Amino acid sequence: MKRNDRVVLILLVLGIIALGFLREYVFVSINEQLFALWNDRESRIIGFITIIKSLSYYQLYYFKWFLTALFSGFFYGWSLLILNRLFHNYHWKELGVVYLLLIGIAIITMLIGWPLGKLNESYVIARFFMGIAQSPLPLMLMIPAIFLRSKSQA
Repeated sequence: MKRNDRVVLILLVLGIIALGFLREYVFVSINEQLFALWNDRESRIIGFITIIKSLSYYQLYYFKWFLTALFSGFFYGWSLLILNRLFHNYHWKELGVVYLLLIGIAIITMLIGWPLGKLNESYVIARFFMGIAQSPLPLMLMIPAIFLRSKSQA
C-alpha cells in the first residue's frame, strides 16, 4: 500500500469515527429534547443542536426516523469508500446485503410486534438492528470476511 493510500485510509477511518460521535451527539440531544417536551421541562441541550428546540414533540419524533435512515446511508457510503481503499473494490453488493438484512430484520420485528400488541418490545429489538446499521460494525465484519474470501479463492 502506497503512503498516499495509507494517509487517505487513516483519514477515512477517522471520518467514520467522527461520524459515529456526531450521530451519538445528535440523537442524545434529540432524546433530551423529546424528554423535556414530553415532561414539560426545560431542555438542557446546548451547542449548534439547539435549533431543534423550535420543533414540536411529533416533528422531532418523526425527524428522528428520517435521521436514522440518513445516518444509515452515511455509514453505508463511508464504509464503501473504506472498502474501496482497502481492496480496490467497493463490494457494494455484499455490504448492501448486510444493510438490507439489518433493515429487513428491523422492519419484520416491528411488523410482528404490532399485531401481537408487543410494539414496545419489538421496538427495542428493531432499534438494536438499526443501531448496528448506524455504526461501523458492518464494515468491521466485512473487512475480515472479504480478506478470508480472497485468501480461500487464491
